[in-house]
Amino acid sequence: MEHPLTNPAAIIGETGVILSDPGSSLQTGRLVLERLQEITDKPVVAVFNSHIHGLYWLGNQAIRERYPGVPIYAHARMIERILQGEGDFWVQAVTGDHDGEKTEFVVPDHPLRGGETLTLGGIEIKVHHFGHGHTDHDLVVEVPQEGAVFLGGLVVEPEVPSQGVPRDANFQGQIAATQEAIALHADVYIPGRGQPAGDAMPKRALAFLTALYDGTAAGYDAGLADFEVTEQLKEDLGAYQQWYDFDQLGGVISQMYLQIEQDQF
Repeated sequence: MEHPLTNPAAIIGETGVILSDPGSSLQTGRLVLERLQEITDKPVVAVFNSHIHGLYWLGNQAIRERYPGVPIYAHARMIERILQGEGDFWVQAVTGDHDGEKTEFVVPDHPLRGGETLTLGGIEIKVHHFGHGHTDHDLVVEVPQEGAVFLGGLVVEPEVPSQGVPRDANFQGQIAATQEAIALHADVYIPGRGQPAGDAMPKRALAFLTALYDGTAAGYDAGLADFEVTEQLKEDLGAYQQWYDFDQLGGVISQMYLQIEQDQF
């Protein structure tokens, strides 16, 4: 199941459906449920939110509207950040002041830390948190019997990683977390945006992120300013220029440069 902005996804279990990242608004969440009805008449029994960025979880409202008691799982840090004010921020950032029915954020009510194994809808779910990567609370959801791994915002492909909110990312951590996800040896990986595929897909994203980080570190060591590093890497990484938001590379490099600089002290 796809959406132009993110990949809402459904795991159809024996007794119900588990949704992962139900989309960017009340309206998107309703569309997800409409599409789901074309596939199965089983009820939604659980929802997972991978991280705080509003494109992924504001559809919670629609799921709760249809299924008032449904548990919504997220990392405890995501819940904390919503309650500190980021829920209002993301509603405004994603949905703005458009006419029509307004999206309201719905806070996940089942906190996780990573390492949990749950049985939901008759399906075993393994929950992973590999440290500060795309955000400080990314959840990666594994469905062993299906050989599937849901990557959330950790991997988007073909797209410049973490370009939307680079200040949220720890880029060395994102490299390490992507390696951990690949090491799960799934048959299919579902990125936060892009086409589900085998491990060649997250490996491509990892190769780009690693080249970007290593190139930024080399530029820093050579005494280049971040804008000079950006111009150099746009040329060096020209093979990726068709990736979405390649023209926004500078924001990611500036944040990488700052993190590299901070690591020196």
